[in-house]
Amino acid sequence: MDKLFSLDERLLKCASLVPDGSRLVDVGSDHAYLPVWLLKNGKIPFAIASDINEKPLESGRATAEKYGAKDIEFRLGAGLETVGEDDRLDCAVIAGMGGEVISLILEGSPLSKKLDLVLQPMTKSEELVKYLCENGFELKMQSCVFCRGKYYTVIKARFDGEKREYEESFLYAGRLDLSDEACRGFLKNHIKNLKNKSRGDKSLLPLIEELENML
Repeated sequence: MDKLFSLDERLLKCASLVPDGSRLVDVGSDHAYLPVWLLKNGKIPFAIASDINEKPLESGRATAEKYGAKDIEFRLGAGLETVGEDDRLDCAVIAGMGGEVISLILEGSPLSKKLDLVLQPMTKSEELVKYLCENGFELKMQSCVFCRGKYYTVIKARFDGEKREYEESFLYAGRLDLSDEACRGFLKNHIKNLKNKSRGDKSLLPLIEELENML
């Protein structure tokens, strides 16, 4: 059996937020690196790797076989449609997609209200934060990493039914620890993008100033 691979910083941060002992579904699992790593390190007892396309699932099966990962199932389908109550899941990781896509996945499944959620938007994190606030999900924590030349945020959330009011700045700064270099870099990217948009929309200037004052 081959020596176990290492996760990159983005997936390692996701892995660190999965509670030990969880029965996990990894949505959009691709090569199944995350669930296989968690299983082989004894962090979780069972995982489902799901993907909307068959080819990534084939890659995932190959990863599991190569590293001798058992107690993992592979399911073809969109979002959380591949899992149900009978799977007795505790946690879902939804990573590597746009924030608006992750929001649609959560909206489309009642199961999302019963699981610990580890969410890693590649883009439009502000849309995901907005969805969570408006639909009764608590942002339990938010962190950032610098990986392969880019900054990424990872959010841990849980449904509690409480819809939250928010300032517009919160959609971008969320629960970031701005003493952390990666979190500062992530927020600076938001500010850069907003400045580009502000060339055609001057109403964004007060928001940009507020975010800059946070740094």
